Amino acid sequence: MKKLFLTICLLFAVVIGTAQNSDSNIALGTYIPYEMAEVPAAARQILETKLGQMVTKNGISDISYNSRFIITPNVSVMSKDVIGSAPPKIVLNLDITLYIGDGVNGTLYTSKSFNVKGVGSNETKAYIAAIKNMRTNGEDVQMFVTEGKQKIIDFFNNNCELIQKEANTLANQNRFEEALGLLVNVPVNSTCYDKVGKSLKTMYQKTIDRDCQLKLAEATAIWNANQDLDAANEAGAILASIEPSSSCYPNVKSLFSKIESRVKTLSDRPWEYKLKVLDANIAIAKGAQQVLMAYAKNQPSTVMYNIHGWY
Repeated sequence: MKKLFLTICLLFAVVIGTAQNSDSNIALGTYIPYEMAEVPAAARQILETKLGQMVTKNGISDISYNSRFIITPNVSVMSKDVIGSAPPKIVLNLDITLYIGDGVNGTLYTSKSFNVKGVGSNETKAYIAAIKNMRTNGEDVQMFVTEGKQKIIDFFNNNCELIQKEANTLANQNRFEEALGLLVNVPVNSTCYDKVGKSLKTMYQKTIDRDCQLKLAEATAIWNANQDLDAANEAGAILASIEPSSSCYPNVKSLFSKIESRVKTLSDRPWEYKLKVLDANIAIAKGAQQVLMAYAKNQPSTVMYNIHGWY
């Protein structure tokens, strides 16, 4: 069977942030396809921002990194006119159709079209003016996004067992962050959410334990090689990123104390690094998201979306 998820599918529901007034952890990436090369770069950026606003205003997390589920546009120029003023103005009449769907298997969930007009002193400014006129809220927009949201929930409900199996397979390959990414993004209002709760806790602990061992070894090697201020700062930055609930954290605190003591003898300034403090009030899901966000920053964006046939 075709692999269920991308390597790091749905990893970053928190890279951009949690949706305003969100009732779930559903994530929807904004994707501007290469086929829109005729739209000026500045206008494409405005369009991406507008899509993000549309998503977050209607209760979904707006992400742009490796999301399986995407909202993507197609822009068609219906007319282009030049107004003979001084200086002349360009008037663009655009049809912008938005699509929500599964960008991995190419399943289109829903679509909506907007007709917008813009006037500018050049074509780029006319594109920008038109795109800015596209609404990001309203009953019809809310219905469009809600339909896409429900389809995403249905996906998890229908594939829960496969998601858990995929996570276990990744974990057996020591790919804990990827396994954790599958589980942490199961929507809280899906029937699958309660089923993955125990697995999520286990996967989170395995992830931070492995991360702790790797970072502690790296920091130790740096410090043992050269116990000066540069080495202290480099090792300190690594130690400060380790989760307090990881199994090797006592050893982290021990090494940190040694370095901190050495820094005091080398400098009369306070050391800028501090270890994380355990917060018992942080839920496993929130802690997992924080771990994945840190992991995300070092990963390339490699998603190749399948949107053929959507328009």
